[in-house]
Amino acid sequence: MRVLVVDDSGVHRAAIQSYLERCAGIEVLAVARDGAEGAELCARLRPQLVLMDVRMPIMDGLEATEQIMANTPTPILLMTAAEYYDQEVDLGLRALARGALELIRKPELSALRGGDDQSLARRIKLLANVPVISHPHRKRRARVKEDLTASGSHRPTTGLFKRASRVVLLVASTGGPQTLRRILERLPRNLPAAIVIVQHIDKGFEEGLARWLDEQTELTVELGQDGDSLMAGVVLLAPQGTMAEVTGRRRLQLREARSSENRLHCPSGDALLASAAHSYGRNAVGVVLTGIGRDGTEGLLKLRDSGGRTLAQDEKSSVVYGMPRAAAEAGAAERALSIEGIAKAIGELLS
Repeated sequence: MRVLVVDDSGVHRAAIQSYLERCAGIEVLAVARDGAEGAELCARLRPQLVLMDVRMPIMDGLEATEQIMANTPTPILLMTAAEYYDQEVDLGLRALARGALELIRKPELSALRGGDDQSLARRIKLLANVPVISHPHRKRRARVKEDLTASGSHRPTTGLFKRASRVVLLVASTGGPQTLRRILERLPRNLPAAIVIVQHIDKGFEEGLARWLDEQTELTVELGQDGDSLMAGVVLLAPQGTMAEVTGRRRLQLREARSSENRLHCPSGDALLASAAHSYGRNAVGVVLTGIGRDGTEGLLKLRDSGGRTLAQDEKSSVVYGMPRAAAEAGAAERALSIEGIAKAIGELLS
């Protein structure tokens, strides 16, 4: 796997290069000090993947992503330093909307130098094979929302929203943020159902993701909290590190993973969908979206068996056709649809 490393920190560049060169099957083609140099080297060397920092001088990761995806489409894995979450997560998420595949926490120098943790190498090998297409950037105007309560809080209240008798469950992994944005922006503000999302993303990024999605849609998007009521027209993003379920009392429940559960994904799409099968049955719509692996397949089967409606993203519109393929092959999904088709189907199933 031929990789281009783009990072303004000389210390991190050297550590990442040394780490990757010790990993079997990975070759570092070149390193770049900023986004402009990275975009130029990408066009000239044609790597299989670009591993790039978000915050850089001259040209940051957002601008570099736009240029690379418009001119020489290449899988891009973005990194951001843990201490700069608040400053960089929004920038990184905007880059995902421009075509980058994933946003991760920048590895610690000690982990890179020790070389014991192979998670970064595994991620690179998976993403380097993901087909990407030209992604010209279309500027969007951010929507300004009115305050939802007199105190200025954006937490939904029963005075403004109705308890939802129906629920939509969206499960996504790699490529999910931009896919979720494209679905949610096509749904109306008066959607007669609550939406709960499981998105596999590094811990610490979920608050920024909820804020970013909230800016892109007429719906209200919140980071879920244990006990939150499920309200029509409100989207709850499950936080990382806990299992998220929906209860018969129309609430979001967050709990620790059981010893018998797969802890690779926490929250788990399977756990969320299975809980909806039990508590909502035919009043639930489950959707498995782009991502690596099989999360969501078992839960979607249970939801379909309970009378709920089930959908999966089609191969053409998926960034990674892993989770949707598993759901389709297992017979868990009634239909495989494009992103636009999923948004339309949700509206039709709820009408």
